[in-house]
Amino acid sequence: MTGTRAQTASKGFTLLEVMVVLFVIGLITSLVTFNSSDRKAQDDTLKFGRQLAVAMNLYRDEAVYRNLDLGLAMDVSELLLLSYQDARRLEVSTGKSPDELQKIMDNPWQAYAASTLKAPAVPEGMLLALTLDDVVIDFSDLVDEDDNPLPALQFLSADEYTPFELTLEHSSDSSFAVQLHGDGFNPVWAELVRYEN
Repeated sequence: MTGTRAQTASKGFTLLEVMVVLFVIGLITSLVTFNSSDRKAQDDTLKFGRQLAVAMNLYRDEAVYRNLDLGLAMDVSELLLLSYQDARRLEVSTGKSPDELQKIMDNPWQAYAASTLKAPAVPEGMLLALTLDDVVIDFSDLVDEDDNPLPALQFLSADEYTPFELTLEHSSDSSFAVQLHGDGFNPVWAELVRYEN
């Protein structure tokens, strides 16, 4: 063993190996980002659908508890909770000017402000379509002659409500929809529907 030394192999990564690993990590990261951004519209729509179903079930409870009739006005981008105001009732007419009473007589559905209940805001990019008795409703028909909102759905003090189907779609992804169903008696519920491409 003259003059020979045991040589140990150097364990390290070549530049090529490092670049391959970085490329694979980048590819995996981009796929994860693509999948999560692809699902964001679906997740947002499903979240809003569930939030809206909970709100509608709360409206039913509020109508029964307060012994009043509530309505949900809607168009393509906004929801508004209303209550039915009978101008002939003393508690409604007390303290109102003749103009205010006339406004209530013209449209007894007024914004409901007696509670912390509010209609949830419709997120940007969300598209709503309402079906009543198998007829798709034109939201422009849900206003009176002075452009004041009329209810699309009613939640009555007798613990009944308007049977409906409300479809929520997202403008950035047409592969799915969230549908809210209400039969008029049971709790409102939401489901995710996927479309075949």
